[in-house]
Amino acid sequence: MAFFMTLLAFLRSISHRVTKKLPSTPLDVDQKISEVAPDSVQKEEFRPPSPTPAFTEADLLSSVLKRLGELEEKIDTLKAKPSEMPSEKEELLNAAVCRVDALEAELIATKKALYEALIRQEELLAYIDHQRETQFRKKKFCW
Repeated sequence: MAFFMTLLAFLRSISHRVTKKLPSTPLDVDQKISEVAPDSVQKEEFRPPSPTPAFTEADLLSSVLKRLGELEEKIDTLKAKPSEMPSEKEELLNAAVCRVDALEAELIATKKALYEALIRQEELLAYIDHQRETQFRKKKFCW
């Protein structure tokens, strides 16, 4: 297993070195594109990517330390804040909870009243249907 992993790493390093040494000029790419599609209009320019600035180890270390210092300042400000809720906010929260409880009680009472009204309505509809049936039977019987 180690032999195959070493062989794979060796092949990858060789392929990386070969691709690194190949010159890629924008003129060669333009010529190849014009040979493939001479009538097509090129919409994008083919440019090599801009080189990224090289960071030294000292630059990286200083930026890391700077960000770490900023993070420590933020943590200190969070620690300085009181962990308890102010009494005014607690009173407002308790008042809101009481209002919610009162509304919930009213809602339960309203639901009960609506249910009772629905039952009465069904009873009245049944009574009306029964009255119509009796009137229809009387008319039918009288004929």
